[in-house]
Amino acid sequence: MYRGKIAGKEVIVRLGNRVSRRYFSDNKIYNMILSYGETAFRKGQETFCIYNDRIGLIVAEVERNDIPVIRVDYIIENENVYE
Repeated sequence: MYRGKIAGKEVIVRLGNRVSRRYFSDNKIYNMILSYGETAFRKGQETFCIYNDRIGLIVAEVERNDIPVIRVDYIIENENVYE
């Protein structure tokens, strides 16, 4: 779990049960999720995807609570992502 801010409001980034913690050894991934999450909040999206060359496809869901939560549900590794 990681706490960050989007537009001055506190949010939590949480990893789903199916996501390995090995992808999140540094804060770069969390910061990337917060950055894309900000756009999702503005647009009112409930889910969003991020493609990362190093990892693959990251699928996240936005839970709107008193403190919003961005839950990373899936990480699909590069070798399983097709154009």
